[in-house]
Amino acid sequence: MKKKPKTIGRFLTKKYITTSLLLLVLLYLLVFIAQFLSIGTSKITLDLCAEKIVRPDYTKIDTSTLEDVGSWLKILDENNNVVYTKGTVAEKKAHYTQKQLLEMDGLQSVIQRRIYKIGPLTFSLNRKGAPYIAIFASFKGLDDREYICIAKLPQESVLGKLEPTFRNFRSSTLFLIFKDTLLILIPVLLIFIFCLKRYSKSVKEHLIAPNTVLINGLRTIKNGDYSKKIHMNAEYEYVEIEDSFNHMARQLEEAEQQRVLYEKERQLLFANMAHDLRTPITTIHGSAKAVADGLVSEDKLNQTMETIITKTNHMNELVNHLLVFSKLESPDYHLQQQKIDLSELLREVLLEHLDLAEKNQIDMIIDLTDDPLEIFGDPIELRRVFDNLIGNSIQHNSANTTVQIRLYPLNHQVILEIKDNGNPIPKELQEPLFEPFVSGDGSRTTKNGSGLGLAISKKIVEKHGGKISFVELNEHEKMFRVIL
Repeated sequence: MKKKPKTIGRFLTKKYITTSLLLLVLLYLLVFIAQFLSIGTSKITLDLCAEKIVRPDYTKIDTSTLEDVGSWLKILDENNNVVYTKGTVAEKKAHYTQKQLLEMDGLQSVIQRRIYKIGPLTFSLNRKGAPYIAIFASFKGLDDREYICIAKLPQESVLGKLEPTFRNFRSSTLFLIFKDTLLILIPVLLIFIFCLKRYSKSVKEHLIAPNTVLINGLRTIKNGDYSKKIHMNAEYEYVEIEDSFNHMARQLEEAEQQRVLYEKERQLLFANMAHDLRTPITTIHGSAKAVADGLVSEDKLNQTMETIITKTNHMNELVNHLLVFSKLESPDYHLQQQKIDLSELLREVLLEHLDLAEKNQIDMIIDLTDDPLEIFGDPIELRRVFDNLIGNSIQHNSANTTVQIRLYPLNHQVILEIKDNGNPIPKELQEPLFEPFVSGDGSRTTKNGSGLGLAISKKIVEKHGGKISFVELNEHEKMFRVIL
């Protein structure tokens, strides 16, 4: 038989039942013991045996204890005449008939139901007895005559001296105490059962139900559905769990979306790389085979060799860019940061491009501050960004284009803006402009570049905690902005 799994609800219910039952048993024992100990308790200590208080000289009987509780004592002679009284006598009689003595409320009339032992005798106490009971003792006086001692005692004083006996349990005090305690215990038990049901319902609503929601949510995430959000509608602790779970689910969903995007980019990267390599390889292979087969004339041989060299350089550039791009995507790659002056770095890059700008008839307007603009960064990688952006503004624009380059500080940041009025970038290329293998003219395999320059620049800027963006100012002007 399969063992039932341990659950929090079952555990709490079990603990509640165990603790409550122990408390009920303890309560029962305390009530039972309290009632039992209440027997034999009295305000006074009284000897119920009349034989122990009588003496031949009845005038010297000690009745101080009797008088303290409102009792009195009478001495009758052999003719039942009262010859002596002591205490506060409530009955003003000088003579008793035999019948009156027999009918007197003695122990026989008050001891019927419960079994008690008074001296050597055993009696059953009647709860509804008279307020006074009588005890009798016959004795001889100093004159050798027979006398009867009658003591009238308050019933509550007698009850304080009665000792229960176990001769008949079914009619004994213990049995009655047990029965009375059960009468108390039964409604308590009913209340306990009611509370247990309420407790079980509360546990189910406030503990089991939220746990079920959480488990279902975890199972959904385990199955790969990260869009699942949970709502427990429970106490504060569960609200924290709910918020943490939903936050985790959102992070997993974003991570999954990012993973899918990276996978698509990787597949696209390999596909584009294969395409961009295949074209120059085909050209190189065809040109080399033509030369080898003697199909190229002497006057075109140099041109063919230049084509082979150009395509080889393009392939080399593409491979180098791929290596840089892969390096930047690696989580193990870290920038070699140091304190650098961006103004000086930009001047060095501009000097390297002045000849190309003059050759392509590009007018350069440069706005640099004489003050150093220092940041912590990787000079090699930032040089790569500047080189790519400035090179693009020269190579991807037609002659007589004006390129304005401005570097300035703003709110503890350094802003680089490269603006020109050259060839516009098509609308369909503006959004994916910083993705791999996107070139400004829509073609990836031309002299315009590998299509990886802007993608590499974006990753470098982001690794520095900055931002790069493209802005189309108007129909004739566009701008690249870098914030570091």
